[in-house]
Order: sequence, then C-alpha cells, then structure tokens
Amino acid sequence: MLPSRKSFYEYLSSFASASPEKRIIGDQDGWLTAGKVLMLAETLACKFQRDGIQPGDYIALHAERNARGALALLGLRLAGAVAVLIDPREDIQKVLNSCDPPISVKGIIKETDYPFTGKTMPFHPVQYSSKNPAFIIFTSGSTGKRKAVVLSEYNLINNLLDSEPLGNYALNDIALGVLPPAHVFGLVLLAGTLVLGYSLYFPESTDTPAVLSAIEKEQITRMNGVPALYLKMAEEKAAFDLHTLRAGFIGGGPVSEKQFAFIEEALGMTLIPVYGMTECIGISCASWKDPQAVRAGGVGQFYSMNTGKILLGNGDEAPAGEEGEICVRGPSRMLGYYRQPMPAEELLHTGDLGWLDENGVLHISGRKKDIVIRNGNNLSCRKIEEALLSLPDVKEAAVVSLPDEQQGEVPAAMIAGHVDLTVLKKLLQKNELPAFFIPVDALPMTASGKPDKIKIRDELTKWKNG
Repeated sequence: MLPSRKSFYEYLSSFASASPEKRIIGDQDGWLTAGKVLMLAETLACKFQRDGIQPGDYIALHAERNARGALALLGLRLAGAVAVLIDPREDIQKVLNSCDPPISVKGIIKETDYPFTGKTMPFHPVQYSSKNPAFIIFTSGSTGKRKAVVLSEYNLINNLLDSEPLGNYALNDIALGVLPPAHVFGLVLLAGTLVLGYSLYFPESTDTPAVLSAIEKEQITRMNGVPALYLKMAEEKAAFDLHTLRAGFIGGGPVSEKQFAFIEEALGMTLIPVYGMTECIGISCASWKDPQAVRAGGVGQFYSMNTGKILLGNGDEAPAGEEGEICVRGPSRMLGYYRQPMPAEELLHTGDLGWLDENGVLHISGRKKDIVIRNGNNLSCRKIEEALLSLPDVKEAAVVSLPDEQQGEVPAAMIAGHVDLTVLKKLLQKNELPAFFIPVDALPMTASGKPDKIKIRDELTKWKNG
C-alpha cells in the first residue's frame, strides 16, 4: 500500500460531495451531516483568516470533546494553522511554558470564542502539503516530563489507512468519542470520520453509566478504550442494551488474558489490541480475524507501511523471541518534537521493550526506564503488573521502582483489589515479588486513562517513608 498524500480538506470535500446528508459528528445537541460539517468548517476557516490567522501560525486550542471542539479544530486546519491541542481541564499558558523550549503561539482560542452560526462566506482553500506540521500534541507524562509532539495530517491519515483492513470497519459504523482531540487517539478517531467514513458520537460524560447510556441510545457499533474503561463497562452493563457494540481497539496498558476474555464475553464484542504512542500514533495492530488467544497474547504485527525493528543494546536486530527496544519509522512517525525535527529516515526509539514471536506478532514487555534493578537484576514492572492482573481479585495494578538502601531498588505496587500471595508466588520469582502493596479503590489516572505513575510513585514513597 502506498501512502496517501491527500489532505483533510480533500477528504472532507469528497465525503461531503458523495454523501452530503450522512450524519458524521454528533453529541448531546444532535448530529451534523457531512455537508453541514464542511460548510461550518469553511465558515470558521474564513473567520480565522479574517482575524489574521495565516498558514503555519501556531494557535493554541482548548479542544473540547464535542462537536463544537471538532469543528474548531477542522476550521484551524482549513485555515492552514498548526493547532496546539490542550486539554480543556488544563491551563493553556502553563502547558505552553512547561516545554523546553516554551511553545510560542500567535493566538489562544477556545471553541466558544467562535459562533457556529452566521452568514456563510466564500472559502478560498489554502494550498498546503499534508506533510506540513498540523498539530502539536503533548505526551501524557505518566512516567516523566511531557513533550510537545509535532504531527502532520499525513501521519494521521496513513495510520488510519493502515488500520482499516484490521479493525473490522463497516460503512454504517458509529464510533464512540471517549477520548478528547488533545489525546492522539482521540484526534485520530476524529480524522477517521473523514478518511474512513464512519460516524462519531461524543457522549456527554466519560463516566461509565453515561458511556453505556450513549452506546444504547445512539446504537454505537465501535469504540477505542483503555482496559480500565472496558472492565468497568463489562461490570456495569446489566442495565443497558449494548447489542449494537461489535468491535473496539484496546490499548494503553496491560490486560490479562482472563480480563480480555471477560470483556469480550460480557460486552459481546471483538477486542483488537493496538500499540502506539503520541510520537508514532499506531505502531502495531492485531487483526479482528485473529483467534482470541492471539489477540489476547500480543499487540499484533507492525503496520504495513511502517518499518519496525527490535534492536538489542549493541544496535543489532533481535532474533524472534529475544527482547529488545522497539524502534519504528514510516508514515505514522512524527515530524519531531517542537523545534526538534527528525529526518524522515531516522528510526524512532520508543523506549519500550518487546519481542516478536515466530509469526511476527509483537509482545510488549515493559519500558527501558520502567525497570527495577534489584540486587543487580533487571526486573520488568510490566511483567509484575501482568502477574498481578491475572489474579482474580485484582482489578487494577501498577508497579514502580523505589530506592532501597540494601537492595538498590525494589518493586512496589498499588492495587485495586486483593492480592493472593500464595498464587502470586507461583507466577513470579522471589526477587520479582513487590516489597509492599498499597490497596486503593482506584488507581490515579492521567487524562488519557493510563495509570499515573508519577502520582503512584509519590504515594508509594510517602507510604514507605511514613
């Protein structure tokens, strides 16, 4: 498959011309058709241009998780601006200043700054390449300092085209927008309405009952989510009719094979594991046609347009079954960090560790920096987390490294649930057993739904020193 060079505007224009009455973006205020989305996005682009926004300008946007936020984002892109996407719950200036160097923007807007009504103005399309900088998205910072990642439309579009044959898409799909556009997987989900032609509905809230209610009311067919969300949905589904839900991508954290099977059976859907990161959107993806054992055991093969490698510490490529760092380049790889462009041919070193099985399926084993060096032995936090999650009474688990005067470092765990030490000792070696556990009702999470390991480490340190 050759990469597409078409722009968002070309996809949206073609879609609106072919299916002007098809509903593509909806929220609690109703649905917008493809024709309406094109008209409103063009009108907003004209207003942005009238206010002095020019192609290439960096504009900070509080990207709301609703139709208005989606339109504001599309309007900026049609005007040629680079949308610096910031979670509405965060202070814009604080986020901009948190980077090194601080991000300089020409303007700061909120979607409420621009009304979506009024006289339609003639729109003169801006000429730009889909490979130009289009978005800045900030990494979650769940294990360290956040970074400002520069992405292009080309990155998003070709990631979607890579996932299309794997994701069990249908022409009448209605996807659920749980993640905001300020999160890379929320952004790519929005882009998919233009590129793959499905409809996207934003629920009023991301609380589990509101999500389940939206699935029932809007007859949602697919979604993307982290394991914790799917598990909560499976546990609270009894009061809702979810028969239309049939497929969903799952990623962002470890999930045991038992939990995987439980989710699929409870929700009556096919889970499709994906692995990615802000810097490369999607890196690997399973196929919905794979047996459950294959889907539950790994995160699929490298995307077809990507070059993926597992590299050893000496730079050699690892043979099948041997762990190394996951590295990748291709159409989905970022342009670089803010003011730090990457050459197109350069491999992105993800910092994640993994291995390929004999069928080319990628298995994630942890992060290079997410290890515990205990008595000189390197221990994987992810392996310990997966063992904890396999216990029947553990719903969530996170493991971090803490300093120890005698052993150098020790693993410590925060869990939602109860640990059966007798069973855990059969799953882990003695030096892999956490030095201590803190039970909680729920783990602290980042805005993207991942365990917030910075907060978790702080809490475990306080407990240890307490």
